[in-house]
Amino acid sequence: MKRVVTIFAILFVSIKVVGQTASSNMLYEKFWSAGLSITNSGFNFNCTKGQITNAHTRKFFEIEFATIHHPKEYKQTQDFGFSQVGVPNPKAFVYGKQNSFYNLNISYGIYKELGRKADRTGVAIGIKALGGVSLGILKPYYLDLLYPIDNFTANLVSEKYSDENKDKFLDINSIYGGSGYNYGLTQLKLIPGLHTKLGFHFDYAIYDEYLKSIEAGVFFSGYFKNVPVMIIKKNQQFYPGIYVGFEFGKKS
Repeated sequence: MKRVVTIFAILFVSIKVVGQTASSNMLYEKFWSAGLSITNSGFNFNCTKGQITNAHTRKFFEIEFATIHHPKEYKQTQDFGFSQVGVPNPKAFVYGKQNSFYNLNISYGIYKELGRKADRTGVAIGIKALGGVSLGILKPYYLDLLYPIDNFTANLVSEKYSDENKDKFLDINSIYGGSGYNYGLTQLKLIPGLHTKLGFHFDYAIYDEYLKSIEAGVFFSGYFKNVPVMIIKKNQQFYPGIYVGFEFGKKS
């Protein structure tokens, strides 16, 4: 009889704990998170805010800023074999580059949990799918170009690519180095497009107030015309890729 009573007591406590654990996730209705991910073409920073609709589903909006590098971009540095007081050292540059390219993605998505461990510090595995609009941002790429005055002196001029300076811009012997990042910030151009992303989401300590997760998956961005990043290489209209990153946030 004592054994029977003990078994029922254990079962009662177990059921109560499991019930509390299962329902604890439903104490939260909203969440926010921020994350950073590395892609095959750069890096992304995102902010997410959404609703916890039930214990296994979340719906959210995401804003993401991404850097996009052309596959043929290669940084190099010129070595002129001399240094002079008052003359800055040559900065690294990408030969044949016309514009720097960035993305601002605004998407709506859904997260579905596929499974989880029963313990409080377990891991929940889910899948996240989202899609929306992509705003491609082009920033002119500037080079410091050498314009000789005589055999010993030259003017150093920061210029972006144009039809007028095409020969100079593509003459490797006339390139001193890359200009500063601030060049071209007032000359941005926009290219609209669409964006989608699909990833596996690994959420640690699913029952905690704070979100800690790792995510990996694929993405695709497409624009209404080829994006003019390079001058002498073929430019792309579609940008597929893979990513892996982490997120942190909070439920409320």
